[in-house]
Amino acid sequence: MRLSLLVLSLMFSICVSAQNYNVRGEVSDSYGQALVGSTIQLGEYVTLTDLNGQFLFQSVPAGQHSFRISFIGYTSIEQELNVGSDLNLHFHLKDDNTLLDQVVISSKGVQTVRNTEKISNKELVEKFSGSLAKTLENIPGVNAMEIGAGASKPIIRGLGFNRVAVAENGAKQEGQQWGADHGLEIDAFSTEEVEVVKGVGAIEYGSDAIGGVIKINNEKVPEVHSFSGNATIFGKTVNDSYGASIQLKAREDKFFYKLKATAQDYGDYRVPTKEIYYLNTDIPIYGGRMKNTAGKNLALYAQVGYVDGKVKNVLSLSNVYDKSGFFPGSHGLPDISSVVDDGNHRNIGLPNQSVNHFKVTNNFSYDLTDNSKFSVLLSFQNNKRQESSLFHSHFDNQQAPTKDPNLELEFNLNTFDAAVKYEYLSPNNHKSTIGVQYTYQNNTIAGYGFLLPKFNRFGIGAFATHEHFVNERLTWEAGVRADYAEIHIKPFYDEVLYDYLRGNGHSHNFAADYAQRSHKTDKDFTSFNAMVGAKYDYTDKVKFAATFGTNFRFPTAIEMASNGVHHGAFRHEKGNSNLKPEQGVAVDFRASYDSDNFNTTLSPYAYFFSNYIFLKPSGKFSVLPDSGQIYEYSQSQAFISGFEWKVQQRFLQHFVFDGVFEYIYNRQISNGKKGNYPLPFSPPMNFFGELKYELNDWKVFKNTEAFVNGKWYAKQERIAQGESITPSSFSFGAGITSSIRVGNFEAKTSLVATNIFDRKILNHMSFYRPLEIPELGRSIQLMIQIPF
Repeated sequence: MRLSLLVLSLMFSICVSAQNYNVRGEVSDSYGQALVGSTIQLGEYVTLTDLNGQFLFQSVPAGQHSFRISFIGYTSIEQELNVGSDLNLHFHLKDDNTLLDQVVISSKGVQTVRNTEKISNKELVEKFSGSLAKTLENIPGVNAMEIGAGASKPIIRGLGFNRVAVAENGAKQEGQQWGADHGLEIDAFSTEEVEVVKGVGAIEYGSDAIGGVIKINNEKVPEVHSFSGNATIFGKTVNDSYGASIQLKAREDKFFYKLKATAQDYGDYRVPTKEIYYLNTDIPIYGGRMKNTAGKNLALYAQVGYVDGKVKNVLSLSNVYDKSGFFPGSHGLPDISSVVDDGNHRNIGLPNQSVNHFKVTNNFSYDLTDNSKFSVLLSFQNNKRQESSLFHSHFDNQQAPTKDPNLELEFNLNTFDAAVKYEYLSPNNHKSTIGVQYTYQNNTIAGYGFLLPKFNRFGIGAFATHEHFVNERLTWEAGVRADYAEIHIKPFYDEVLYDYLRGNGHSHNFAADYAQRSHKTDKDFTSFNAMVGAKYDYTDKVKFAATFGTNFRFPTAIEMASNGVHHGAFRHEKGNSNLKPEQGVAVDFRASYDSDNFNTTLSPYAYFFSNYIFLKPSGKFSVLPDSGQIYEYSQSQAFISGFEWKVQQRFLQHFVFDGVFEYIYNRQISNGKKGNYPLPFSPPMNFFGELKYELNDWKVFKNTEAFVNGKWYAKQERIAQGESITPSSFSFGAGITSSIRVGNFEAKTSLVATNIFDRKILNHMSFYRPLEIPELGRSIQLMIQIPF
């Protein structure tokens, strides 16, 4: 009997040991967001999580197995796993702050096929420089075109304006169609994460994404059963600005909400110069301040979301309002008397501008299966911009309007976007995405001036991408896109201008031709594009990536139909209804080396355009008052190339050096008899370097860092028609950041100084470069953030 029991026991043990089981699980971050593509290793088996952050190992032998979960930017989990039955596991990875500082914020190494850089909210707040575009300027390849003390436009590899798409929560930000002097109506403080995609790889965003995409993600889901927030106050000496921002977020089980608000008030900004030069006139700058450049802005943001297993829906509303003055010395004809100090540096007089951007976006996603997801985006935007100036009777026969007599220009743009997308991640590590997008726009105008007519525009695009994770070292990706768009421009006949020209002795035909400021225009455009790319990790330290593809951009309404004096641009701009879509090819390559204390990335690139659109001096002078030379939109073959080199070195334990070197070469290849000019607003060769020292914690001061930095720009002698040579410049900055902890109270502080020696620096990318207006003078900024 005992022998029989022993045999049965042995046979049972053998059966149990030979038993195989299924091990499945789910990986998410501390907020419950699925970490797609996490690497899961169980003994000798390796897999990646699917679109829902889930994984499955089938037929795993019973017994002890080493188990590891890893994902870039998060603390890995390593443990022994005892498999004795079917397992269903759930893991929440915590942010690895050290890794985030090195990888996510600094984008250490090549992580994806596409050339991307990520910036966290922490980095955005600590390095806030007055606007979102200016704050992103230290990313390799990114520059900012200054259009005032609190506004700027992003430039990526020398490509700006409508060649850089900005998308918030998946919806493209509209409002730049009206010209170069319009910034981004986005609150940097409420931005949770920014990803900059450079070059090829932005095929999902279609037109306006030639240079790249600035992707803003404000839909991070709060932790379950949580409530938190923070309050920030800040001030800056260069324009006596002060402001505050407050953010709240909470989540129960399935519902969450966020509330954000930022307000800022600033005075006339200081510049290190005594005069500027405008239309052959020296205009004094009294007291080193640009008169009437004061302003104020208010940004409100609200979001409510629902998360329940396979369903996620997020509704976001935002409203950004900004009002600021124009320097009167460069608005219309030069008038020295208008720039005399009025004794009030905070008033906003005439001329001025006000902008209001309202947006509502709804993102819905549904997990069809464990490996597929369907999502729908709906978005509405209203962009209203007004330029006001004391009615100055451009024409002798013009009477002031009875309503809003000082309203010179008004643009009111409504945009509706809809998009659907389907994603599928196959068990053998193939990821496919297809999508369809639709956009409709309607623009109306008002005011006693004229620059741009009414227009309607709609477009539809379809795209498909496929990504294959071949193995841990090799990934490739390909994509195609087809687009169709129509634009319908309304005619505009200016009877006041006709009477004015006839009264000045011009013929009927001449006056009638000028008075027809806009002709009825109906155009349609098509485009087909494709891209392919791959990344290869030669070793754990040496990595390569490359992309190649075509790109396109449809002409905007202002490029096709503008015809008037643009005081903000200091010239008469004239559109061209015969413009064709910009088309070109681009190649992007990256090589990186990463070690414990040193990392570097080199990124050469090249673009070729068959018909690049740009403003070209016509050589003809306008008869419109206060106008000068006519600048016409034209097209030319163009070539852009260059490289970005980024390096980071840690030494002597507490020191970290960061350096970014950029070089851009571009030119118009065919532009009439006098071709081969460089493209407008070309960034010169430049270098940014920063040396940081990490101090030991002392009493209440924690995580303290002190730094010094410098930015050098080479002399820009390669200039476009109508531009001036910009001399070389060098500016210095310094600062210190620290967390002050007293018991449970914590305050994150930063004190930063820029242009310490108050040098006169001309920025070739500045919108005010033609007026010899330099960069802002010495400035000290204090920021205090209190989380709760």
